[in-house]
Amino acid sequence: MLKMQQLTNIQAIETAVNQLGDLVISKNKKNKVVLMTMEEYRKKILDDEIDRKLLQSKDDYEKGKIRDAEDVFKEWEAKYGI
Repeated sequence: MLKMQQLTNIQAIETAVNQLGDLVISKNKKNKVVLMTMEEYRKKILDDEIDRKLLQSKDDYEKGKIRDAEDVFKEWEAKYGI
């Protein structure tokens, strides 16, 4: 299976599409244009979202925007009977 390889002409791109199916054109962190399969693209999007959430969590923690889980669960039990 081809993976985000360097393709330099239309024929190579056509061959990749024929072998891999739908492809996505994107840019990598080095600002280079890359082709990737839909599966690779979905994984990249998921990984990027996880990275964003982790950075947001770290920021929230550093700003003190956290609560003790036991307090939250007690609140849910009182409010929702969970």
